[in-house]
Order: sequence, then structure tokens, then C-alpha cells
Amino acid sequence: MSSRDQTGDGPAADTTSTLAGHQPAGVPSEADKIKLVPQDSDTRTSIRELAVELAADLDRSVPPAFDDLLSAGEEVLQRLSLPEKFLGFAMVAVDNAFWAADFEAVAFDRRLLLLPKCLSDKAACQGYYDSVGLHCAGCGACVICDLKKQAEDLGYEVIIAEGTASVVMKVLEGSADAILGVACLDSLDESFEQISALGVPHHAIPLLSDGCEDTSAEVDLIREMIATRRAQGSGTHSTVGGVRSYLPLLRATRDIFEPDMLAEILDPCACPSVAHAQAHSALAGTDEIARDWLQRGGKRLRPFITLSAYAVGRHGLAALAPDAELATFIPPAIRQIAVAIETLHKASLVHDDIEDKDPFRYGQPTLHRTYGIAAAINVGDYLVGLGYRLIAAQAAELGAECIADILGRLSAAHLQLCCGQGMELLWNRQRADGLRPIDALQIGALKTAPAFEVALYAGLRAAETTIDDAVLNRLATYVGEGYQVLDDLTDWEEDADEKVALGQDLLAGRPTILRAFALEAGGGEELAVLLEDKRMQDEPGPLVDRARHLYADLGAFDKAEKLYSRLRERSLGLAENMPGPALQELTRFLVRNILPERKHALRADRDGPGRQSFSEGG
Repeated sequence: MSSRDQTGDGPAADTTSTLAGHQPAGVPSEADKIKLVPQDSDTRTSIRELAVELAADLDRSVPPAFDDLLSAGEEVLQRLSLPEKFLGFAMVAVDNAFWAADFEAVAFDRRLLLLPKCLSDKAACQGYYDSVGLHCAGCGACVICDLKKQAEDLGYEVIIAEGTASVVMKVLEGSADAILGVACLDSLDESFEQISALGVPHHAIPLLSDGCEDTSAEVDLIREMIATRRAQGSGTHSTVGGVRSYLPLLRATRDIFEPDMLAEILDPCACPSVAHAQAHSALAGTDEIARDWLQRGGKRLRPFITLSAYAVGRHGLAALAPDAELATFIPPAIRQIAVAIETLHKASLVHDDIEDKDPFRYGQPTLHRTYGIAAAINVGDYLVGLGYRLIAAQAAELGAECIADILGRLSAAHLQLCCGQGMELLWNRQRADGLRPIDALQIGALKTAPAFEVALYAGLRAAETTIDDAVLNRLATYVGEGYQVLDDLTDWEEDADEKVALGQDLLAGRPTILRAFALEAGGGEELAVLLEDKRMQDEPGPLVDRARHLYADLGAFDKAEKLYSRLRERSLGLAENMPGPALQELTRFLVRNILPERKHALRADRDGPGRQSFSEGG
């Protein structure tokens, strides 16, 4: 029930871009220095051959962890006496070798080919662009046309774009079981870790040169990989490696919000008069708006947590098998509770958009802009009632005591959310001149942590799995605080998901951790001047740029990055306190996806020379 939903709230969130203004233009970051592709084919071949040998030693039951790929990549370079600048390429080679058999077992018509727009001939291209990417006109002016035709003739779906948002959506929709991606090493670093964590077989081919245009690629290798297919098996990746995957649970979560299944879940609990309405009427209008809102946008993180907590709590690691029979693993009552959790979250967003005067949500006008403030408030209230009724209706299936426990936790979380949102509104009104970092963290925790905690608790309680309340509360608090710090940072990143401009939190006067750090460092007077200027000027761009430099000069960005790293590490550490290996693995997966590793800077604090990680220390 977090009141904010702007930076991506689930496993498909992509937040690893470089902080805008943190790196001078034209100056390569430390991370960039290890992301060079060997320009001679013999070196690339040597790396790939040795990667096959080292990948064979990795645990085949789970996707390879970043540290495992890092260690293997470093060993490749050491054994071949190659420089560190090829580390990123070596890591990709090891990852490809790990997934090779699974990728090759997937039928062509269940694969997706991702090509970069920068392979096109910009001067001659006759295609057009939209929100998905480039739509090739088939003019033959560049290699994209031939690669696309080869893949589509075999049955592939082809997307020509940067990033993974469209790709992940295709995977979750069930239209692709494997991905062949071509991109620069930086994009692969940001994209394919997410794909790997979901357990989706993939193969990545780095561009030989990067940049926004006139790039080059190993075209013959791309053609070869497009046509590569194992003869045996039924054509799905589950027949080969048996790597544990969260994809079935993610797809099951998505499925319950499809119109037919959602109607089956909501109809018994919706307004009684609505069930008897034969046609659209004013009486049924509120319910119709509410259902449309439930199906609109969002990553479905909270219902996914509930479904996965129940499935893993009740069935252990068997629930993560790529061919798990989730129809029998997750009974209807659990699906209804998961929908209820999302319903209450969506209610909070309706009210939050009104309070913050936000004009858009999920790229569309907010409900209060479409139907008016009074009608939007009423829809939000309706969703609150619907959510509680959905849970209460499961007493016969799960037992009155179980439902009472879940409702007790949910109502407490609801109150905490309102307190957190109220704190933010009051700080906003006061211009937040006395804001301390502890205040900003408390607001973020109250708005985000209770929703994470109750979503996890509901699934575990229904599965009759006991967890220490203190551990659960600490985990939720760290995750909630970390999520809010991440949200504050991504508000200043050029390509942060769903952001139309930088620095919107500052312009709205929100009490962010960056603002608190800046005030703590003595920047109160300068911030006050900026806010005064904001009221006098219609164009906020120069003010945002000044604020960004002020935050950087005062060390606010660096402090926030280090705080985020500490909160993430503490959250991951608490996974070891969860009961049993299955819940420990699930907790780590949730933390890593809600709080993804920041990769804009390297650190050199690993054991031994040259052992580095992409995350910052702290």
C-alpha cells in the first residue's frame, strides 16, 4: 500500500542507470573501464571457450549470482593474461555458457530477439519509432532488416529497442520463453541480470562498438545463434536444466488481473447491486471505474509477494520449479487475498494522486482528472471496502483465526500508511526546513514498509508458516527505507522509469533523504532561495540544474548512495534469519529486485587485488 508508485514497484523494475550529474560529460566512469569488447576475433573466441569450462562448475539449480559471474570472469582474464578492461565481456561469456543448453532447447516460436536501434542506418532508415522502439520498414538499408527477417521466418518475435521493459512484458505475458539480445555491454549489464534472476534462458551478444549510432556487431555470430536449436526435448527450457524460476509465479500473478479471472474473484464481493445490473448504469459506475483502475499499470509486486510467500511457505523449493503446477499449488482463496492486497494499494494511489495533485499515473490521466475529485475519492473508498471484504470472505476456506490475524496486520499497515502520508503532507506544508535524515527515513518506512510486511505475512500466515515478528518487521523496515532512498535518487536520473522530468520531488517540496542530507550539510539557505525562485519562474529546468549541483557539492548524492547500499546489505543479511532455505532464497530474490544493485560505480574492497564489485561501498 505504498502511496508512491512512480519508479517501478516490482521484479521487472530497471534502476541501474548512472546518476544524472554525478559523472562529468565525456569522462568514462570506473565501471565503463571494465566494459570494453576485444576487437580481435581470436581473443573473443578464447574467452568464450574458457567460459564454457568455468560455467560448468556453477550451481545448475539457480541462476548464477553476480558475484559468481564476477569471480569466473576474473579467472578467465587471469588464465588468458588479459587486461581488466575485458571483465564485463568475460562475465557475459560465462553467463551465456551457463544458459546455453536451456536457451537452445526453446523452440524458435517461443523466443524473442532484441536488437538495438543503433544498428540501423540513421540517414537511410525508413522505419518509424514509437514507445516500444523502431518499426523496421524492410528497406534493406541496414543489417537489421536481414536479421529480423531471418528470425521471424523461424518464428521469433523481434523487438528493436534499448532496455528491457518491453522484453520483460513479453516474457510475463507468456509469449516468450527465451531471449536472444544484442546490445552494448552497459545495456547488457543493466538488462540481463534482471532476465537471469527471473530464470529466463537467454544469450547476449555484445556490440563490438557502442554509442548511439553507427555501431557494429558480430553479424555472423548473431545469425548463427538465431538458428541454433537443440534437436532433443519438447522445446521448452524446463526440459533441460531445471533452473529454479520465479517466472511461473510472476505469470500467475499477472493472470489473476486478466478481465475474466478478476471478474470471477471480484463478483462475489462487489457491491451487491452491481451483480444484478443487466447493463451499464450509474449504480454500477463506481465498480466499473474501480475494476478498470485495478487492471491499469503497475508491476503487481504486492500480490506477487503474497502468492510466492504462500507457495514457497507451503511447498518449499518445488514451487520454484520451472514446470511447477501452480494451479494446484495456489488455491483460489490465496489468489483472492493477493487481489485484496493490490486493491488496497490501488486505493491508496487514488487518494495520494489527489493529495499530491499528480496529473498522470501509468502514463494516463489520474482518476481525479478524469472523473473529478469527489468521484475519485469515492472510488478509492470503494476499493478500501472491497479489499477488506475480499479477505473476510475467505474465513470458511482458511479459518476465522487466520483471517482475523491477516485483517489485524492489514488494518495496522493501513493506519501506518496514512500516518506516513500525513507526515509527508505536513512536512511539505512547512517547506521541510527542519527536516532531518531520520525524519525522511521514517516517512519512507511508514509509507512503504508496512505494505511489504503485510503482503509477506499474509502469504506465510495462510501457508501456516511461522516467522519471527521482529525479523519480519526489521526486514520490512530496511526494505521500505531502501525503496524510498532509491526513489529519491531515481528522481534525478535521466532515464528513470515513468519520469518525465528531473527533480520533481524537490519542486513538489517533498521531504526526501537528499533534501535532508543537504540541510544537514548547511544547504538550507540556498535551498530556500531555489524554492523561492521556483515560485517566480515558469521554467523549472535551470532551477533543477542548480539544485542538482548543490546536492552534489554538499555530498547528498554520495551519502544517499552509501545509505542505500547499507540498507540493501542489511535486508539481504536478514534473509538468513528466514525459516528454511526456500524462504531464504525467496527473500533474497525479493530484496534484490525491490532494491537492485546500483552499478554506476565500482568499489575495490573485495579480497585480493583486482577483485571488484559494481556496487558502492558503505
